[in-house]
Parts: sequence; C-alpha cells; structure tokens
Amino acid sequence: MDTLFSIKDVIAILKKSIVWIVSFALGGLVIAGLTIYLLMTPMYEMNTQILVTQTSENDNAISQNAEVQANLQLVNTYRVLITSPRVLNQVEKNIDGAYSTEELTNKIKVTTEQDSQVMNITATDADPAMAAEIANKTAIAFKKVTPQVMKVDNINILSKASVTKTTSPVSPKPFLIMLIGLLGGALIGVIVAFMRHLLHNTFKEEKDLEALGVPLLGSIGKLPIHKPSVDKKKGEFNEKQTIS
Repeated sequence: MDTLFSIKDVIAILKKSIVWIVSFALGGLVIAGLTIYLLMTPMYEMNTQILVTQTSENDNAISQNAEVQANLQLVNTYRVLITSPRVLNQVEKNIDGAYSTEELTNKIKVTTEQDSQVMNITATDADPAMAAEIANKTAIAFKKVTPQVMKVDNINILSKASVTKTTSPVSPKPFLIMLIGLLGGALIGVIVAFMRHLLHNTFKEEKDLEALGVPLLGSIGKLPIHKPSVDKKKGEFNEKQTIS
C-alpha cells in the first residue's frame, strides 16, 4: 500500500484511532503522576545572602572605588573558599555530622550577580529546615574562616535563610512533568495509530482498491443469516421460515 499520506488521510487516521490516542495520553498522565508521588522526593532551596564590604573608611573617592574593584575581584576567590574543606568541615561539625563534607559540596551552591559584592549561598535538601540550617551555618563558618585565611574581615551577613508558610519545593515540578507525560502518551498513541494503518494489509472498502489503481470487478453483498427458531414448549426446531 502507498505510504504517502495526504492531509485528508492523516485526519481520517487520527479520527479512526482517537480512542487509542486518548488512552495512551491518559496512560502517560497516570504514569507521570505515579512517578512524581511515588519515586520523586520534593527538594527545597534556602538562601542566605552575604556582603563583601569595604575594609576601611577612607573618604577619598578614588581609594573607595579601588577598594570596591578589589572586593569584586575577591568575590571569585570567596566563592571557591565557601565550598572549600576548610569551611565545610566547620559546617559539618555545626550540623552535628548530618552530612559529610563531600555531601555538603553537592548541596551548596554559591552565586553572585555581575559587578555585585553580594553573594548568595543556596542549600538544597529534602527538609526545608535542614536546608536553611546548612545555608546559615555555611555563612557563619565562612565569616569566621575568612579573616584567618585572607587576613581581612570584610564579610557581613545580609539575610539569613528561614522557613515560612509559603516555602514550597523547587523540584519536582508536577505540572511540567504531568504535561510531558500527557503529550508523550499522546505522541505514542499517534505513532501506534499510523503503525496500525501501515501494517494493515486487508481491504475493507472499494476506495482501498481505487487508491492502488486496481479495477473493481465485482462485489459480494452481505447476506442475511437466518437462524432456525426454537419451540420452547416442544423443545424442537421450528422449520417454518418466512419468505419475503
């Protein structure tokens, strides 16, 4: 059979297989929902902000600008220092060994805005309270270690992480995952519909032959089937048939 489809053919195939497509779409939606609520653990992110400040109170504008530029250059160094074993070992002790230094490395992320002296310490955990504690303890440990390592005391904590009533998990994203499941299931249903059409090797209508350019020699109509009636009283077949 010809495997090229016109728009009319595509619409006809989709209409004919609408039950398959809807079934696969709903199946994908159900699988996505079960995956979210049975296999995925909600994760929370808590954020603590710290500020790299000036180390002197020089009123000279040129000196102040030079110090700001120096602090901006130090920010990249501080980002590495925050996730260094020197700081994370202290954090591990402060959270009573709930996580090792290696595990904390994967849970802590440090970000900064371009040309900004503000740094964000973000901790991720299944428990929002633990995520907040990790972020806050990391900021405190960093503030304590910096003067020992860098010989400067220019770190201030702007805001601490805290759990509120509006705190919600950042992952997984149920709506997005279920939408992907729905669309993925529908796509599989469409593929199955076209595969069934391509693998179908019988002719049910005259137009199937016409599409191949084969002349129709004749057709056999559907014959009615007469069933002998049963006389319930005598338990015998009634052979009388009505001839129309």
